[in-house]
Amino acid sequence: MTENQAFYKELGSHIKKARNKALLTQESLADKVSLTRTTVTNIEKGRQQLLVHTLVDIAKVLNVSIESLLPKQISTSIDDVINKKADSPQTQELIRKIHDMADWD
Repeated sequence: MTENQAFYKELGSHIKKARNKALLTQESLADKVSLTRTTVTNIEKGRQQLLVHTLVDIAKVLNVSIESLLPKQISTSIDDVINKKADSPQTQELIRKIHDMADWD
C-alpha cells in the first residue's frame, strides 16, 4: 500500500467514525454534501480521493473539525517497517543491517 493509499484509507475511516457518531447514514451524508451514496462509500473505504471543498463540506455536516478527520502523519521510517513486517528479532536485525549497508533514509 502506498502512502497515498494509506492516507485515504485512514481519512475514510475517520469520516466513517464521525458519520456514525453523528448518527447519519451514508445516504443522508451524501445528500447533504451533494454526492452519491456510492461516492461516500468509496471515500470511507479509501478508494476515492476527494477535493478539499468536499472535505470541508463533510466536516461541516458532521460538525467536526477538518483536522479531526485527517490522518495522523503516516510514517514509513525503517523502524516502522521493521516493527510491522519483521516477525523475529533476527529478521529485524537483518533488515537493519541491509538498510545501513544501503544507506537509505
